[in-house]
Amino acid sequence: MRLFLALAIPGSAALAGCVMAPPPSTTIVVPSASTQCIADQYQQYVGQQSPAITVAAGTEYRHYRTGDPVTRDLNPTRLNFEYDRSGRLVSVTCG
Repeated sequence: MRLFLALAIPGSAALAGCVMAPPPSTTIVVPSASTQCIADQYQQYVGQQSPAITVAAGTEYRHYRTGDPVTRDLNPTRLNFEYDRSGRLVSVTCG
């Protein structure tokens, strides 16, 4: 009987280590109205050749040419300025 207990206790401890923990909860952060993308404020520049655009300090933005590789991470507050190969502003979007 003692031999059975001596083998049963370590075996139980080994099985206890195999219990899977529940997955972590996911929190979705919805930006407030003050952190929304403001692409609509820059639509008047679309179609212009190399427009001089000023964005407010602290505004996240990126500019790239059509066909350039860009990350596909979603940042709803970031402004995207897309230019064609000649330098004409093609679009201003969020993301």
